[in-house]
Amino acid sequence: MRLIRTLLLCYLIGLNVACSDLILHKKSLQDFAENFKNANAREDMEALLELFDRNLMDPKDLTVLKTALSFEIGLPIERIYFETLSGAPEESISYEKGETAYRGSSKPKCRMIVDYANHDGLRSKFTLGRNHNREWKIVTAIPNPKK
Repeated sequence: MRLIRTLLLCYLIGLNVACSDLILHKKSLQDFAENFKNANAREDMEALLELFDRNLMDPKDLTVLKTALSFEIGLPIERIYFETLSGAPEESISYEKGETAYRGSSKPKCRMIVDYANHDGLRSKFTLGRNHNREWKIVTAIPNPKK
């Protein structure tokens, strides 16, 4: 019986650690979601772009981002929710394009899922991380200098 209790306790502690980022940051993530909803509803592209970590973003990639967002901005949002990331390699940005290597602008912490209230059932997924000011931002691809 003692072994079962110990195993159950270890499981609950592990579950708590896995969910702790979302639990600890629930309020700030909800604020982030509200900022996203408001920028989207106002069709304010600049306010929407402020939610992205674009400090070191390549200008060409920024143009592509603006184009992609232009297809979604203003669509009614049904709901926004968050998922914990597992740490799998596909959850991070790491690729090469031409002679340039790219990485994520910050460490991925969670995924924000936006379900739009349209007949197509459009869904967007954004990976969030915290920047050097500890603000939530949508992770972008930035050049990674080769060493």
